[in-house]
Amino acid sequence: MKQHNLSKSTVLNILTSLTLCCTYTATASAQHSSTSPTKQTEGDTEHLIEAVTVTASKAATPLSEATRLVSVISAKDIAKAPARSIQELLTYIAGIDVSQRGAQGVQADVSIRGGSHEQTLILVNGINTGSSKTGHLSFDFPINLSDIERIEVLRGPAALVYGAGAFSGAINIITKQKADSPLYASISAGMHRLVGAEARTAFDAGKTTNSLSLSRRSSAGYRENTDYQLYNALWQTRLALPSDEKIDLQLGFSDKRFGAQGFYSAKYPHQYEHVQRMTASLRSDLGSEKLRLIPTLYWNREFDHFKLFRDSDKAQNHHIVNNYGLGLIANYASLLGTTSLGTELRYEEVIGNKLGTPRAKADAPYTNHGSRFNSSVSLEHTIQLEKLLISAGTLVNLNSFLPSKVNLLPSVSINYHPNKHWSFTGSWSKSMRLPTLNDLWYSDPAHMHGTNLQPEFSHSWEGSVRYQNRFLEGHLAYFHMRGTNLIDWVKFADTDPVYTSYNIASLTNQGIETGLTWRVGYWLTTLGADSRLQLDYLYMHQRNQETQVAASKYALNYLRHKLTARFNHHIGAPLELLWAFRYQDRITEANPYATLDLKATYRLSSKLQLGVEANNLTNTSYADIAGVPQPGFWLSSSLSLTL
Repeated sequence: MKQHNLSKSTVLNILTSLTLCCTYTATASAQHSSTSPTKQTEGDTEHLIEAVTVTASKAATPLSEATRLVSVISAKDIAKAPARSIQELLTYIAGIDVSQRGAQGVQADVSIRGGSHEQTLILVNGINTGSSKTGHLSFDFPINLSDIERIEVLRGPAALVYGAGAFSGAINIITKQKADSPLYASISAGMHRLVGAEARTAFDAGKTTNSLSLSRRSSAGYRENTDYQLYNALWQTRLALPSDEKIDLQLGFSDKRFGAQGFYSAKYPHQYEHVQRMTASLRSDLGSEKLRLIPTLYWNREFDHFKLFRDSDKAQNHHIVNNYGLGLIANYASLLGTTSLGTELRYEEVIGNKLGTPRAKADAPYTNHGSRFNSSVSLEHTIQLEKLLISAGTLVNLNSFLPSKVNLLPSVSINYHPNKHWSFTGSWSKSMRLPTLNDLWYSDPAHMHGTNLQPEFSHSWEGSVRYQNRFLEGHLAYFHMRGTNLIDWVKFADTDPVYTSYNIASLTNQGIETGLTWRVGYWLTTLGADSRLQLDYLYMHQRNQETQVAASKYALNYLRHKLTARFNHHIGAPLELLWAFRYQDRITEANPYATLDLKATYRLSSKLQLGVEANNLTNTSYADIAGVPQPGFWLSSSLSLTL
């Protein structure tokens, strides 16, 4: 496969000539970006920063007081981005590795700081929506980009906050509970017979606010057997109660059908997959300022039909996975600080023809069954002093997979902010993750599950310094993760015909992340008051002491360098451009690659907007995963109406 070789000087020349640079996220020091056309005063900016809250702790916390490195992608940032899926949007965050198999969110593995895609927990409104079967399916939930209020990305282990599954980090997607307008509609079309339509409506009924979102998108594919059809439906209802209390109901359905050319095995490339997801959740926020109770109840159902040969009934996988969850968070505020007590009960089951053990009464093709029960209790206390915030606690985890062992996952973190410009943070935590259902039981002609798989564990450290003023924002962070028993699919010799799930003895990831944001519009008003330029960079190094492994599918395949850059500006009042540049150097690939995307948005009127997206402008040949070429230049357009 052809790749474009890029020297360091070439990359620098591209950056200099285009003056790109902007991962359109606000880090925990950057906090918020306004797209208002009016110029803000320093006091206004600081007020907005303090107003933004994130869920990087059990209690919602001002972003400026977060003790971890958190990135926030706002709804306005999402609307400007040259992306049609959450996975594509996340490619512009330096600390995230998005390994795409299919285009535009069809299928991608998302990992953080060298962890695997199985180690990243995905949440919607704070509720675990990750797949217990495999991380390949974790983003198969029924949410469109226009449904999202913001995306919070927490780098580093977050077991104390979100549970044991947040091994290397967590991504929390917050949906809009009240639409910006009663009706939003959009149609799109582009190369490779891309067509799409989306509609969202919202209305009030008594004390409830309701919204319904529907979408369909399809393409003939950019190469053989990469066609797809995607459908989403999302219903949300919020019941407003006295004293700022509320109850949220969410129901969703998604359907994906796609050609999976070489997605999981180069030996059998002509694959096909059909995935459905049904979700239901109920979440309440009750109590007073002193005592707040947040109970949750949810159910996620996954249907996965995989064909190793698209045009044949041989070698098919049929699986249905049900995840049931019940949780409660209690936050108590006193003179001594805020104490948070959390508990979660989660039951996971699978029926199918590959996973689990034989059923007493087989019902073809669902001949097998497997299940496990997970429970956890966490206790966290946060002390807020004048310039210092200290948070410490532990999570106690018990799983039927390990019925005789209780695991303690402690964590401690601090935030020291001597003045309004500087902030220093540090954290240490312990994490664990259970094998997925695929790790435990899956076998096919190219894979074989291992025996006696054990949970994986890690100790992680992070330190960061952040600076902000009226015009500039910057951060520098160092991270270090030492893992044991890390789960991966490996070959013990290059000649092995299959990959086997296996516990790698010891693995250490360490590196730095840095970012700089410049609000260009404050000086160059002709570019637009909200014009912004940002660079983000990740460098990572890995050490492992596993001498038996000859090849690794995930754990040893990490990004050594990643540079992301974005720049948005106006050309006249109605036209706005956003340039997005990405450079990646993966340890297992001989050559690095770079891509450049562009989105132009033209406001035809206050209600009508035209968008044109040009992805991979340089037509770079590359693969995020070996043997799975990604699209070249892809042009598309959209027309959206807001009433």
